[in-house]
Amino acid sequence: MMGCSNPHPHCQVWASSFLPNIAQREEQCQRAYQSQHGEPLLMEYGRQELLRKERLVLTSEHWLVLVPFWAVWPFQTLLLPRRHVRRLPELTPAERDDLAFIMKKLLTKYDNLFETSFPYTMGWHGAPMGSEAEANWDHWQLHAHYYPPLLRSSTVRKFMVGYEMLAQAQRDLTPEQMSSSCTGLSRVLVAVATALVSAASSCPQAWGPPGVQYGQSGRSMTLCCPGVTAGAPVSWSRDGETRLLQGPDSGLGHELVLALADSTDEGTYICRTLDGALGGMVTLQLGYPPARPIVSCRAADYENFSCTWSPSQVSGLPTRYLTSYRKKTVPGADGQRVSPSTGPWPCPQDPPGATRCVVHGAEFWSQYRINVTEVNPLGASTRLLDVSLQSILRPDPPQGLRVESVPGYPRRLRASWMYPASWPRQPHFLLKFRLQYRPVQHPAWSMVEPAGLEEVITDAVAGLPHAVRVSARDFLDAGTWSAWSPEAWGTPSTGPGLCPYPAWIILLRSCLPSGPLPKEIPAGGKPYTQPKEKPQMDSPAPPRPSLLPDPRPLDHRDPLEQMAVLASLGIFSCLGLAAGALALGLWLRLKPDGKDGHQKPGFLAPMIPVDKLPGETKKSVC
Repeated sequence: MMGCSNPHPHCQVWASSFLPNIAQREEQCQRAYQSQHGEPLLMEYGRQELLRKERLVLTSEHWLVLVPFWAVWPFQTLLLPRRHVRRLPELTPAERDDLAFIMKKLLTKYDNLFETSFPYTMGWHGAPMGSEAEANWDHWQLHAHYYPPLLRSSTVRKFMVGYEMLAQAQRDLTPEQMSSSCTGLSRVLVAVATALVSAASSCPQAWGPPGVQYGQSGRSMTLCCPGVTAGAPVSWSRDGETRLLQGPDSGLGHELVLALADSTDEGTYICRTLDGALGGMVTLQLGYPPARPIVSCRAADYENFSCTWSPSQVSGLPTRYLTSYRKKTVPGADGQRVSPSTGPWPCPQDPPGATRCVVHGAEFWSQYRINVTEVNPLGASTRLLDVSLQSILRPDPPQGLRVESVPGYPRRLRASWMYPASWPRQPHFLLKFRLQYRPVQHPAWSMVEPAGLEEVITDAVAGLPHAVRVSARDFLDAGTWSAWSPEAWGTPSTGPGLCPYPAWIILLRSCLPSGPLPKEIPAGGKPYTQPKEKPQMDSPAPPRPSLLPDPRPLDHRDPLEQMAVLASLGIFSCLGLAAGALALGLWLRLKPDGKDGHQKPGFLAPMIPVDKLPGETKKSVC
C-alpha cells in the first residue's frame, strides 16, 4: 500500500546539494519566526499544544507526539523533542532511549487503530549538513512526520485526486477528531507499549511500588542500582547479609547480573558506591509473562452486552487487563460506508479493576470484536473474540416466582412470575418460558412451556409440597435459555368431600405417562374461579420442606383414586370370567364324542334337512 509493489519495511537516506521544496519552505518559515520572536518556531508550537491538550497523542520525558493543525492525511502526526535539538546526532543517550520508547508506543497505537499492520511513510527533517553545517541553524528544530494513508478501515485508504491534486488538499477528519481516535485507547496502548519496552530493556522499568524490579523465573536477570549514574561502579549485597555478591571492580558498572534466577533469588538487594554510601535498594520479584486470557461474553438484553475474562495461567506478577471493542464491517464497498468510524473504543470495566467490562448501546444485527489484553511487567498478551448479540443473548432468570394452591382442587397449583428487570418490556421484545416442577423427595422434574406469565399445574400430588422453577428465552429463539430461577414451593389444597376426576380418568391416569389432566369439577358442579387476594406483607414465609429422602414409596394417587381403580379392576375381572365361560361352552359344543363315533354337524352347518333339498335323493350326510 505504501512504497514499492513488494510490501516490506525499509528505510532510505536521501542527500542532495540543495534544499528540496518542502524542506526549503520549512526552513524559510522557521528562520522568519526566529528573527521576529527570538526562539525556534516548533519549540513555541510544542509548548502551545502542551497547554491546549487538544491535539496531543503521546508525551514522554523528552518527546511529544501531536496531530498538527495543518494535517491533511488521516492520522498524520508530528514528533518533536522537548528541548532545542537541530540534528539526530545531538541527542543524548537518554533522549535516544526515550525516542525508541515513544516511537514504539505510537506505532502500537497505529497498529491497534484498525487492528492491522498499519502502513505509513515517516521521515526526519533535521538542519542541513555538509558544506552548510557550519552555518547558523539555531532557528531549526529537529522533527519527524508520520503520513499514514488509511482512512476508515484496514482496506479503505485516502487518495489525493481531483481538486486535491490540482488545487488544495482536503481533510476527511479534523485534527481534533484524529487525535481523539488515537487517544481514546491511550490507556490500553500506552500500557501495552510500556510493558513491551520494559520487558525488552536491560533494566525493566518499575511497576507498582518504587524500587521493585520484576523478572522471569529461569531466565537471567539484570538489576540496576536506582540511585547512581548509569555505568558508575557499585558493590552489591543481599539485605541482611554482609557477603558481597559483586564488587565495584566487576566491570558491570551499576548493574548486577543474576544467571538463571529462581525463587531463591527473590528478595531485597542493596547497592553502595565506592565510598560505601548507600546507592539504593532493589526488590526482585519473579514470575511469568502473561498468557492469552480466557474471554466469554453475554447479552442480557437487545442493547447491551458484557464480557468477562480470567487468566489462562497465573503469572505471579502485578497484572492489568486492558479492554476495547470495535464494530466489524461487512466486506465490500457498501459495508465500508456504514459508518465513518467503527472504533475501536474502550470497553469500560465495571467496576474499575474488575474482570468484567460492559458495552452499552450495541446494535443487535452487528458483529463486534472484543480485545482483552493481559499486561504485566514482562509483556502483554491479547485475546480477540468476535461476538454477535444474536448468539450471546441470554436473558436473566424470571423474577417474582410465586406458587399458590387452588382451593377445592387437591391436584392443582398456580404458578406466576414476572419478566426480569433487565429485559426491555413488551410489545417489541418478548420472552417465552419453560416451567419445571416436582414433588418433594422426587428426583425427576416434569416440564411444560406456558403461554404467558402464569401456569396451572393440574397433576400435582395431593398433600405433598412441590418445587417449581422457571427459565426464559427470546421469543424467536435467539441465543440460549436463561438460568433457572430460584425454586419456589407450594402445596395443593386438601379440601374434603371432593372428587377431582371420574373413575375412568383416574384409571387412565394411572396407566399413561404424566401430563395435564382435564379440568376438575368440584362437588357443587360449578367451576372454581381463583379469588383475588391481597398480599400479606407481615405474614411469615412458610417453612421450606425437608429435602431428606423418605423411606415410604411415593404414591401419586389419593384414596378416591385407589377405590376407583379397585372397582374398575373388579368390573374387568367379571368381564374376563364371562368371556372365559363362553369360550368353554363353545369348545364343549364342538368337541367330538369319541374316536369311532359319528361326528356332529359343524356349528355353522345348514339348518335345512338334506331330504328337503330340491333335485336331490336322500343320502348319508355324516
